[in-house]
Amino acid sequence: MKALTAAEMRQVDRLTTERYGIPSLQLMENAGTRFFEFLRSSYGDVAASHAAVLCGKGNNGGDGFVAARLLQEKGLNPIVCLFSREDAVHGDASENLARLKKSGANIQEITSCGDWEQARSGVAKSRLIVDALLGTGLKGKVEGLLASVIEDVNKISRDATSLHPEAVVAVDTPSGLPSDGEPSEGPVVCAHATITFTAPKVGQLVSAHAACCGRLHVSGIGSPYELIAELGKSNV
Repeated sequence: MKALTAAEMRQVDRLTTERYGIPSLQLMENAGTRFFEFLRSSYGDVAASHAAVLCGKGNNGGDGFVAARLLQEKGLNPIVCLFSREDAVHGDASENLARLKKSGANIQEITSCGDWEQARSGVAKSRLIVDALLGTGLKGKVEGLLASVIEDVNKISRDATSLHPEAVVAVDTPSGLPSDGEPSEGPVVCAHATITFTAPKVGQLVSAHAACCGRLHVSGIGSPYELIAELGKSNV
């Protein structure tokens, strides 16, 4: 299977909608569903009932909203931390945030380091930490609040080596990991496992921080393989 760059992945998603008629909202639903299924099959409902889902405001966070909603609808009651104001979430992610709110999930809006300090202890007690902060479109160095959160998650899990939490699991890619293989300029989440969608990303295989993915799982969400073969130009 070819590995894709971030730009190639965006083209695959776009053409999946334009050529094959699969709406982007459905692709997000499929991604969140595959992630939810992985959590339950890999760690069981007991662990999944003590999950903290950390969501950014973009499409990666949108995938996290879907997974959190499915956990909530299953009666597993996750902690959901949104690292943004709700009104800063747009597009498909906004729709899935609205669906998550309707499910009755407890959503904590975190926009400052003070907010994070209050939420951190609950996250640290969780058996599973879901990283849905930043996706494959990351450009540049992670700074400020999200850098502090990434560093704290790594402290909590001792860079994914401690017995607690049972797992840090990344949605699509560990937050802070550049997709195209370039070195990371800031902190990167150290995950026990990463569920990436459609195809592996170049940086998940060949970058200096590729090991931050932990076990890398590739999950299809509806994009035909011929698009990957057509658009993937790297030799990875």
